[in-house]
Parts: sequence; structure tokens; C-alpha cells
Amino acid sequence: MAQAAETRAAETQTVVRQEGVMLTVDGWIMTRTDRKTVWAVLTDYAHFPEFVPGIFNNQVVESNNGVKTIAQRGEVVAGQFRMPYEGIMRVEERAGEGLKIHFLTGLFKDVWGEWHIQAGQPLKLTYQMRMDLSKTAFPAVMAPAIVELQVRTWVQELEREMERRQLK
Repeated sequence: MAQAAETRAAETQTVVRQEGVMLTVDGWIMTRTDRKTVWAVLTDYAHFPEFVPGIFNNQVVESNNGVKTIAQRGEVVAGQFRMPYEGIMRVEERAGEGLKIHFLTGLFKDVWGEWHIQAGQPLKLTYQMRMDLSKTAFPAVMAPAIVELQVRTWVQELEREMERRQLK
């Protein structure tokens, strides 16, 4: 099963792929924001609650050589569906290039995410989330749509924050 959904005037796109119990959602934007600003937004963990809907608290609890442990609390919302969550994630930073995220506990346990900043003008910023549907608390029939909406929201809201900061 493969489907694509264009989300923002040919700039922000998402693609959902399901192979058996594995669900992969890719989201990307082309942005004229400079690499320094993109990186500053991606790694501004403490301020995510100010510009990412559904994240209520995001706190770095440990930092060591480009690896951060982050406690996050929030709510997944998709239409009438609402599910609160909290958990711990491990984030590996590759300075100016991207992030690897592994959710260690909570609703997203064993979910993997990756952000990549690809050179060019405009820059291409991509996010990919991978999850095993047999391990998720989301209703199986709704999981692809819920995850696609989350990825689309995260990419769009980070883009908005990047544009806002670049205009400062």
C-alpha cells in the first residue's frame, strides 16, 4: 500500500507506506531557510511546546557527546481521536545534518524517526517515522492516518517556526 498526500502548495509533502506490520511515513519540505536556522529549530527541544501542537513538555534530561535523552509529554490528536502520552526518547545529533530519534518508553516505544537536512537552495528537510503496528496502542485501522497527520503537522509547524525565525 502506498499513497501520497500533498499538504502545502507543492512544498510540504507526505508519503505513507505499509509493508505488513511496518508503517513508514515520510514528510518533507523545500525551504529557503538557511541551514543554521533549520538546525537551531530542530534542536530547540525545550521550546517545542511553544510551536509544535500536541507537545506539552519537552525536557532534555541528559546530554553527552551529541546524544540527548529527552522526556516528552503531549497528546496525539486526529479529528475526534485523542490520546495523551509521555515517554523518553534518545536523540543522536549529527551537527547541521540531521537527527536520529528512538523512542525508548511510552506510547511511541520502539518508534524510530530521522530528520535530514539536504544541501541545496532551497534546502530539503525530510522526516521519516517508522513504527511496528503490532506494538502500537493506536487502533490498527486508524494508525496510518494518525501517524501521517502527526508527521505532516510536525514538518509544517517546524517549517513555520523556521520561517518566523529567519524573518527576525
